Amino acid sequence: MSLWYKLTGALLISCLLLTACSSQQGETVSPVQDEPVEEGQVITIENPQVLTEQTAANTEDGKQYQIQTRLTDFHLLSENAGIAWGATRSELRLYLTQNSGKTWTSISPAASVQFPYHPKYNRDIFFYNETYGWIVRNPVGSSDAIVLRTRDGGATWKIAALPGSEQVAAIYFTDDSHGWILAAKSYPEKEEKTLYQTEDGGATWSKIMGSLSSSDAALEHLLPSSGSELSMVFRDRMHGYVSMISSGIPKLYTTDNGGISWSEVKDFFSTAKYKSCEKFVAGELQFFSTEPFLSSEPFFSSEPLNGWIPIGCVKEKSTKFNGYFTADNGDTWNLAPFNSFWQDGLNESLAPAFISSEEGWLLRDSKVYHTLDQGKTWTLLPESKVLTKILTDYPEIVKVRFSTAEVGWLLVAQSNQKRSLLLQTLDGGVSWRVL
Repeated sequence: MSLWYKLTGALLISCLLLTACSSQQGETVSPVQDEPVEEGQVITIENPQVLTEQTAANTEDGKQYQIQTRLTDFHLLSENAGIAWGATRSELRLYLTQNSGKTWTSISPAASVQFPYHPKYNRDIFFYNETYGWIVRNPVGSSDAIVLRTRDGGATWKIAALPGSEQVAAIYFTDDSHGWILAAKSYPEKEEKTLYQTEDGGATWSKIMGSLSSSDAALEHLLPSSGSELSMVFRDRMHGYVSMISSGIPKLYTTDNGGISWSEVKDFFSTAKYKSCEKFVAGELQFFSTEPFLSSEPFFSSEPLNGWIPIGCVKEKSTKFNGYFTADNGDTWNLAPFNSFWQDGLNESLAPAFISSEEGWLLRDSKVYHTLDQGKTWTLLPESKVLTKILTDYPEIVKVRFSTAEVGWLLVAQSNQKRSLLLQTLDGGVSWRVL
C-alpha cells in the first residue's frame, strides 16, 4: 500500500511540473475574502486566452481587453519595448509591450508556479531581448529552486531545477545560451555562495563555484561567504563582476575565467574619503553597452565598455549617492562625487539613473534633475504638473530607468504597497504620462 501512495504522489508532482511548463496568458484569479484589493493602472492586453472578473472593458471586437493590475518592477528592453510585472496572490503576472505601453501581451508563466514574494530584475528575472527570458523561483518548502525559460517571447515556458540552492541573489546572461546564477545558502554561523552556469540557455545548470566545498587555499580566489546587496554582470563569457556590501564596506570582485575563480579589485573603494558615514549602500552594477548582439558566438567590441556603480553614504537617517565609473571594461574605477542632495524618507535609497558615463537623472520630491557631466552639475528640469500630482498620491519612487536620452520609465507606489503606477517620458524627463 505504501508503494501505491508513493507512486500516486510522484504522479501528482509530475503533473504539476508539466502544467508549469506552458504559459497561461489569462488572468486567473481565485477570490480571497480577507486580502485588500490591489489597485494599479488599467492596461490594454492583446488576445488574452481567459477573461476574468478583473476585465474592465473590451475593444476591437474582442481582440483587446483592459485589466487592472499592480506592478512592482519593470525593465526596458529598447526604446519602445519593455516588460513589467507584479505578483498577486502568489501568481506572477508578467507583461510585454513593444509599442511604448499602448498595448501589452501577457507572458505570464503558469499559475501553478507560485511566487510568494515580488520578483526583482537581475535577481529573479532576466531578459536578454524580447525573445529570450528567464525567471528564477526560489525554493518553497522542501523543493529546490527552479528556472523558467522562454525562447519565444513568453508564449511558452519550460522548467529546469536548480538543485541544492537557497536564495538566488543574481542572474545574468551574455547571450541566448550562456548565463550564470549566484545563490546563497545559510548555515549555523556561516554562509555559502554558489555560482551556477548554463551553456544551453538554462536547460541544465552546473555548479562552478562553491565557497564551503573549497579548500582554505582556494577560498582566497572565491567570492566571500558573507555579503549583501549583490549585483552581478558579465561583459562576455569570461569576464564578470560582482559588487556587494561585505563587512559593511562596498567591494568589487572580478573573474577572467567565466566565474570559476574571483579576485577583489583592491583599489575600488577607500573609506578614507567617507569618514563621517555611518554605513554604506550599493546600487546596481551596470555597463553601458550597445544593442544586444544575438549570436551563439562570443561578442567582442573594439571599443572598451563604460560602466558605473552607485554607492550611497548613510548618515543620520539620510543617504547621499556618488558614482564609481569605469571607461576600460572595468579594469579601473574612479570616484565621481555627485553635487546632489541628501535624501531621506520613502526615497532615501533611490540612486540616480545613468545611460552613459556622463548623462543621468535624479528625482527628489517631485522634481527631476538632469546631468551631462557625470554628476558635477544637475539642472532642474521644468515642472511636470502630471508628475507632481501623481507623486502626491503615489509618493514612493520604486524605480526610474532611461533607455535613451529621451525615453524613460518611472514606477511609483503608495506606501501600503497595494497601489502603483508606471509612467513614461518621451522628452528626457520634462513631461510624463501614465502608460
